[in-house]
Amino acid sequence: MKRIRLLSLPDPRFAVGDPQYEANRVDYRAIIEQAIRMPLDRNVGATIDEMRKGIRVLDALDAATAIGAETDAVLELEDADWEHLKHKVEKMPWVMVDRRLVQFYDDIIGATDAVRDPARANSVA
Repeated sequence: MKRIRLLSLPDPRFAVGDPQYEANRVDYRAIIEQAIRMPLDRNVGATIDEMRKGIRVLDALDAATAIGAETDAVLELEDADWEHLKHKVEKMPWVMVDRRLVQFYDDIIGATDAVRDPARANSVA
């Protein structure tokens, strides 16, 4: 079992109340959905097996956010489902350079059975 805290990271360039504040948040739930919904092979599309695996991750994501507040939500994945998510995230094309995306990547790839501390230093090494 792997556990991933579903963080929503603000862009430090925008203060709360700024019209661009919400639009520039890095939301783990949204990025996971995007990664899972995008076929591994964009030229051919998703196979039925890829869809089944993706649906399992999306169902776990829905279950995680249905339990409580999204700010405290933790995605719990069976190892096979985490492997699928990990593979999708590793293959995901990134459209910008942002340390929050590196943090997201590290949180997915480095997931364990214990939830990682969100207060840790943002390391991009």
